Amino acid sequence: MLFKDCLCFQLASLSRSMARHYRERIAPFGLTHAQFFMLIALYEEEGASLSVLADKTHLDRPTVTGMIDRLERDGWVVRRADPNDRRSFRVFLTPKAQEHREALLHIYCEVNGMLLERFGVDEWERFRTLLDRLRDAADPQPAEGP
Repeated sequence: MLFKDCLCFQLASLSRSMARHYRERIAPFGLTHAQFFMLIALYEEEGASLSVLADKTHLDRPTVTGMIDRLERDGWVVRRADPNDRRSFRVFLTPKAQEHREALLHIYCEVNGMLLERFGVDEWERFRTLLDRLRDAADPQPAEGP
């Protein structure tokens, strides 16, 4: 097998190239690439639990917890106890995050749109299906009980 056929390398290379477009635009906000996407997830689903955010972002729970810790420290989010489950927290945006909402969503839409315009609708749907298949193969979920 040729190196150019290494799927992991090709996807990582592509990811770095795409991330650069975001990093250049989010640098003035003091956000990392991962923090930026966590805020985008929260703009879409404010008040989500850490578990929901982990599922939504395809990150493990400890990684999400650490990221939320840093976003909270930097004044972007606040955690509040879940009124329905004392063991859980929900994550809410602060006034700082709301103040920058339009600018951050503009960056997200601009860069994502620039990348998505390379696909037709059917191509994008097919590509998403293929990405999901690869994600499932790379990180299989344990089988449910009988």
